[in-house]
Amino acid sequence: MVKVHFLLEDLLVEAPEGTSLQRIADAAGADITFGCRTGSCGTCRVRITAGLQACSEPGPEERDFLQGLEAPADQRLACQVHIHGDVDIEYLGL
Repeated sequence: MVKVHFLLEDLLVEAPEGTSLQRIADAAGADITFGCRTGSCGTCRVRITAGLQACSEPGPEERDFLQGLEAPADQRLACQVHIHGDVDIEYLGL
């Protein structure tokens, strides 16, 4: 199990390793808005403040989208990332 800490809500949840952050957020009732759920709208943009190495690598579409925003490496789209260890998440939105 991994621990995901949603910082803005001070919500700490556990989930099976490899679960998508979208699924974890939905199940926990975390306040993250998901628009397209395919990595093309950016409404679910988050900052990984701790545990970035525990996140799956961004795919081409997510990488291109975030590069277009000139987002730093610690920002991800919650609908695209899978969690493999403990992380702290801050919701940014678009």
